[in-house]
Amino acid sequence: MRKSEIKNLIFNNRLNSRRNDAEPGGRDVAAVFLFIFLFPYIVSFFFGNVGRGMDEGGDTEQMEADAGNGASELSREDIDKAEFIVCNTTEAGMEKMPLETYLVSRLPATVPMEYEMETLKAQAVVLRTELLRRYYDTRDEQQKDGKCYIYVESNIVQTDGAFYEKCKEAVGSTRGMYLTYEGCPVRAPYFAVSAGATRNGNEVFGNQDYGYLKSVICGRDFTSEDYVHSLRVSRDIFMEKLLEIEPEAVWEEGQTLEEAFPMTKDRAGYIAKVDIGGKTVSGERIRMAFLLNSSCFEWREEGDDVIIKTKGVGHGLGLCQYGANEAAKKGSDFIDILNYFFSGVVIEKTE
Repeated sequence: MRKSEIKNLIFNNRLNSRRNDAEPGGRDVAAVFLFIFLFPYIVSFFFGNVGRGMDEGGDTEQMEADAGNGASELSREDIDKAEFIVCNTTEAGMEKMPLETYLVSRLPATVPMEYEMETLKAQAVVLRTELLRRYYDTRDEQQKDGKCYIYVESNIVQTDGAFYEKCKEAVGSTRGMYLTYEGCPVRAPYFAVSAGATRNGNEVFGNQDYGYLKSVICGRDFTSEDYVHSLRVSRDIFMEKLLEIEPEAVWEEGQTLEEAFPMTKDRAGYIAKVDIGGKTVSGERIRMAFLLNSSCFEWREEGDDVIIKTKGVGHGLGLCQYGANEAAKKGSDFIDILNYFFSGVVIEKTE
């Protein structure tokens, strides 16, 4: 898709005609869904900046209404004219700002600022899409005074100098653009580094609602310094963690790990499910329990310990930031990148 295919949209009128509220069912699938689509709001700063020596969002500087670098000026100038207003709740309280102003401060909390400009543009479109999908899911409750309100709780970062200019350019040059599939804004997950390929959404969630999340190759992700990670835990701690997930977990004497806890992988190599005590547990639940970099893992015994080796960083769905940046280095623009990672989407505009 090229820029000539980008269509203008009067957001409310178009979206009122279509809605798909189907969510993945089941306790385990619901846990995966919540982890994948809400996790970026909680710790995306960590996943977007692995290896950079930066903490999770709790230590980032919160942007106040009168912060510098022109942000407050943009808020005063645009708040009355903006159609979409983000109401962001932080420890300091709630701050309202136009969607585009919010994105300038949200972007550096989700992706390394050293990345190529086309990667930052793609990430800006993904973030905007996330917010508009959030509004779309609750739009009947969030319209008042002729404006559309989007409520979030997320970290935003005060930047300056070159980083601020990069954020402003990435957001400004993609102003209003977001991804749709079959007329609706998509759920647009993103993550840091793949295990060699992204995952298929329909396969992960077990339904046909995510046709735009197809598995694609990320042929250069193995060059990331964060591609492989190993964790060593004692057998006792390993079992404690599994018992927290499934109280009937048993590792009998003489059994290998593979025999005690059989695993099934998806087509991208991530663990789809693990049999624990006769119950099926998702790979993402194992990932959360052991705080693994990803659910593309393998484990083995070594003496009285268990070694868990992971590939990639993140859940593996949607935009792979490292892969996107490698493509940008070779000349791909943000539209090429988005069309590669989100199959069959249309880029539309709010204004």
